[in-house]
Amino acid sequence: MNRQTLADVLQSTNQTGSYTLATVLEGAEAGSQLLLRDGDALWQTQSAELLQRQLAVLQACTATGFLTLEGQRVFAERFGAVPQLVVCGGGHVAAALVKQAKLLGIPVLAIDDREEFAQQLRAAGADTVLCAPFAQALQGVPGGAETYFAVLTRSHVFDLDCLTRILQKPAAYVGMMGSRGRAALVRRQLLENGLDSQRIDALCAPIGLAIGAQTAAEIALSILAQIVQVKNARPQTEGYPVALLDAMVQAEKAHTPAVLATIIARHGSTPRDVGAKMLVLPDGSIVGSVGGGIMEHYTVQAAQKLLAQAVPALQCLQLSADGKNEDTAIAACGGSMEVLLQTLFSGEEIK
Repeated sequence: MNRQTLADVLQSTNQTGSYTLATVLEGAEAGSQLLLRDGDALWQTQSAELLQRQLAVLQACTATGFLTLEGQRVFAERFGAVPQLVVCGGGHVAAALVKQAKLLGIPVLAIDDREEFAQQLRAAGADTVLCAPFAQALQGVPGGAETYFAVLTRSHVFDLDCLTRILQKPAAYVGMMGSRGRAALVRRQLLENGLDSQRIDALCAPIGLAIGAQTAAEIALSILAQIVQVKNARPQTEGYPVALLDAMVQAEKAHTPAVLATIIARHGSTPRDVGAKMLVLPDGSIVGSVGGGIMEHYTVQAAQKLLAQAVPALQCLQLSADGKNEDTAIAACGGSMEVLLQTLFSGEEIK
């Protein structure tokens, strides 16, 4: 345990593993936090005695939600590592998939054994491009609970080569492009080669959602939609996306105060789910989103009021459609939500 900030810790660990972040919302220790990774305490604010005393309860937490600990309301958020997309192949669909994934802020590692196509993947915006035989390149890709593999090679021989290695790694998703006949052939060969039958059955092949896609961009869209569907069905929040985490670290290094807004509850129709986050800076600029529109406008206004206080603070902002307040009713888009606002002050914490 040390005085590193939460953002420092998450960035230094590269957000690997499964996390639980507990935040006390009321009482004398309001604003205190404790972070667990894979069940072990990794970081805490200076004053987190309540959370330390209730460590066993937090370790048993399996879903995001509210806890009542010693009479105090606590928000426990479960999230995983930053998602990573691994694209095997460098054709038109692969390049389109890389471009679209980057629009969603997903880090991309792409592989092709031909320099010409590797260069196209770089031009498309892939964060890392490996130009090497697929089997060789995949040896250095560990996989993980938040790794999504898309196999888009030019031949079923290379598909088989990739999948033989990928299906022996942990993964959130594995998909392969090709016809139903090609998919059946590869599945049969994988089974004959001794790969685990359950992993083979879980293979998404043909890859992508059935949206009648025809062009490379449409096929890429169907693939990314399927990946997002799998990702968002997992029992955890989006955590701290790369762009948000980078902005938090940058603000701290520059000693720039900021407010982190997190949706901690929602009911009815609202654009974003629990765990969605937005960083608000003193100039009114934002990173991330809690839903856009007038709802987000009111959140930014409340955050700027906190920043004007020039002291660490915490606030739970209620946006409701109960008709008592016309503006907040409009903002909630027919539902209701609670947003946690926390000021971030370069290593300081809420007292």
